[in-house]
Amino acid sequence: MIRFDSRDVKKGDIFVAIKGLHHDGNDFINDAKKRGASKIYSGKEKLGELASEFYGNPSSKLEVIGITGTKGKTTTCHLIHHILTKLGHKTGLISSITAQGFHTTTPDVVTLNKELSEMVKKGFEYAVIEVSSHGIDQGRVAGVKFEVAALTNIAPEHLDYHETYAEYKKTKLSFLKTAKTSVIAAKNTKIDVLPGIFNNLNAQLAVDVVAKLEIDEKDALKALYSFKLPEGRLEEVINDLGFKIYIDFAHTPESLENVLTYLRTQTLGKLISVFGCAGERDPRKRPKMGKISTQIADLSVFTAEDSRSEDIFDIFREMEKNAVKNKFVSVPERGEAIAYALSIAKKGDVVGVFGKGHEKSMAYGNFEHPWSDKETIRGLVDSLKNTSAIILAAGRGSRMKDSRSKVLREICGRPMLSYTLENLRKIGIHDLVVTVGFRKNLVINRYKGMIQFAKQQNPKGGTADAAKIGLTKIAKSTKVLIIINGDDSAFYRLKTVKNILYIHNVRDRKLTFVSLIKNDPTGLGRVVRGKNGLITKIVEEKDATEKERKIKEVNDGLYVFDRLWFEKNITKVKKGPQGEYYLVDLIKLAIDQGDRMATYTLPNDDEWHGINTPEQLIEAQMKMELRLNEKV
Repeated sequence: MIRFDSRDVKKGDIFVAIKGLHHDGNDFINDAKKRGASKIYSGKEKLGELASEFYGNPSSKLEVIGITGTKGKTTTCHLIHHILTKLGHKTGLISSITAQGFHTTTPDVVTLNKELSEMVKKGFEYAVIEVSSHGIDQGRVAGVKFEVAALTNIAPEHLDYHETYAEYKKTKLSFLKTAKTSVIAAKNTKIDVLPGIFNNLNAQLAVDVVAKLEIDEKDALKALYSFKLPEGRLEEVINDLGFKIYIDFAHTPESLENVLTYLRTQTLGKLISVFGCAGERDPRKRPKMGKISTQIADLSVFTAEDSRSEDIFDIFREMEKNAVKNKFVSVPERGEAIAYALSIAKKGDVVGVFGKGHEKSMAYGNFEHPWSDKETIRGLVDSLKNTSAIILAAGRGSRMKDSRSKVLREICGRPMLSYTLENLRKIGIHDLVVTVGFRKNLVINRYKGMIQFAKQQNPKGGTADAAKIGLTKIAKSTKVLIIINGDDSAFYRLKTVKNILYIHNVRDRKLTFVSLIKNDPTGLGRVVRGKNGLITKIVEEKDATEKERKIKEVNDGLYVFDRLWFEKNITKVKKGPQGEYYLVDLIKLAIDQGDRMATYTLPNDDEWHGINTPEQLIEAQMKMELRLNEKV
């Protein structure tokens, strides 16, 4: 096999050393030799040549069309693919939407040739490829024989990589010279089959490109009428709320201006814009985008978008520089920003959520976390009625040896509280109350948006006191109440939380208690059951007998209550020996009263992780890394 990452080299492989974004392959030649590389080469052109030869020069057996440009690449590729397919031509497509991997447009040259060879095997005539400036510069299309190369437009972008606009422009234009023929997008068009002039210009370019393949213009135009924009491109999320919601990939000043200008014409009421600017990417565009959005939209909600290792508040400061005063709010958590926008939208309004489009992940720190704007919006639109949640986030976490609020400590680049809030949002719970205490202003500032906050004044009040205070903020219509810890619930899977709620509702219980089986239950309260399997009590380790200490089922700290039952009984919880009030005492009250109670037992600690010490935080980090790798 051909390898360009020395870590992947196996005995007999060919290794080609190329200079990448972060590393130079020439520095790892010795490593490749040690791993058994049979031949060593250097240079992206050589890699392209070898990859093409290895897969039988597939690009010479297809008519390959490459589309580059600052914006419109994906839509144009899909337009060309649609026209050719509609007219009966077997056509392959490689674009940012079809690409495997995160934030990927053009795959590496080995993968690209492999995919082209598969198209040849399937008898395809054409291949349409989206070509990024990174792909051109890094040789990802080196050696590929293009029949047509097309340019949608050029505007300043990716200057963090190319450093100057001149270099970026030079890179884009160099691609046009690699094809037999090239096409540059027209500045005007009479085509009017898609929403927005920018999309119709893409349609015009698609028609001009297929004309180079001797496709009749009339046939091409006819095919356009059945075209639907690709995922995440001015995609409407259908709802019955009385206002329109759109998702778009717009992440440059020009694309944001184009889509907002179009949506402005479609808005009977107010136009609300939700977007962010990526971390570790060209910061020069941030003030421009903030200005554009606040000039066109009635309200702009600035939020996170792949913040990576940058502080989100630093990004906000740059976005706010040239923004129109009193026409924006900054909400750090993207889910909360979207929730806020939808909550203030009224009949006739339009909400646009920009920047992520089709993408299925968001970068926090060095980690890619599952994320979908569409999924988030659907969860908000399809609300789970009469269900509220109280998240306990008041604790200091004194054993953490940190002056910050415990729930703001990060796991894989995200505050641990974020995981809990996102899961609750996704299952349709929007009436959220976070009970805060220690360093409460830091938590409030991080999660401002749709969330309500209840303030626990007594730092030693305990979990029952925190929940009781949270109760004062939830909606009066609430029938089902979830109470969950904000510090140890990051690992719950969405399916599990849904199942817990389902069991509670189907069995019509007053209380549903969640426990888990833990091989090492040290330090945790044990769940004691009678011969009939029913819970008789929960005993703290210090109070447990030797027999009880051998029990591996422990208190998880997640509860679902009938709201009226909780309201009636929370006042009956008595002060403990340390002066605190504990939620777990409600279980004893339910048992003593003979009230119906259900138990949901997690089979292991895969979905739970107690975090009370720096060491446990490190363990949680490692555990989450494994969890995130499952999504790759």
